[in-house]
Amino acid sequence: MTSAFNAHSLQNCTVVVTGATGGIGLAIVAAAISDGAFVIACGRNKEKLEALSTKFEGDIHPLCYDVTDEAAIKNAFQCVQRGASANQWPALYGLVNAAGAMTESKLAMTSTKMLQQQMMINFYSPYYHTQIASRLMSRYKAGSIVNIVSQVSEQGCSGMSAYSASKAALTGATKSLAKELATTGIRVNAVAPGFIDTPLTAHYDESAKQSVYERTVLRRGGTTKEVANAVLYLLSPRASYTTGHVLPVDGQFCP
Repeated sequence: MTSAFNAHSLQNCTVVVTGATGGIGLAIVAAAISDGAFVIACGRNKEKLEALSTKFEGDIHPLCYDVTDEAAIKNAFQCVQRGASANQWPALYGLVNAAGAMTESKLAMTSTKMLQQQMMINFYSPYYHTQIASRLMSRYKAGSIVNIVSQVSEQGCSGMSAYSASKAALTGATKSLAKELATTGIRVNAVAPGFIDTPLTAHYDESAKQSVYERTVLRRGGTTKEVANAVLYLLSPRASYTTGHVLPVDGQFCP
């Protein structure tokens, strides 16, 4: 089975984006569409997904489900495949695992439930999505998967051990799956943002932000568009000889 994927852009490609209504997810959706992709936007917030669908009408299909529910994930990809088979949209080429949650908690205060939640959203969810997406992509011997990890998993951060561990797990899976899926024509990479101005970091007061900026070579926080640009490069055929890598987008953070 073959598909006429574009060799230079995401034209004639369907891309699944989880966490599509979050700060980084929204920017990734916009970037993918601007490069010609049809986007399957996945998330839990029905109202935000409907607003996104209205904004990008004709270039997007919203899917509202719990991204940690394995059965719901299977149903989502069945929908993706049905739509492609019915020529509602192109064949699946890309997956961006952008859904995530960041919990700050000292070791002594981290409950089993909190730890499980971090692992479920930040590791199990992208792993399940990748598992099913790769089956569909392998039919066409082409595909690209990009995971959103974090510089925290590389550098460490006091009070964020559970979050750091969950993202480190995804980083490890990224590198291993790049080797495992290479024979099927699927590339697997990751983007590791530093401090990005999103709703997840909105609770930081100005003094806390300045403390981070002072340890960043570029002396500022990053933007969601800067993260999306990095994702778009790795996702698209422009990075056809790149797999198993983690691209930092952190202004060179120095802990």
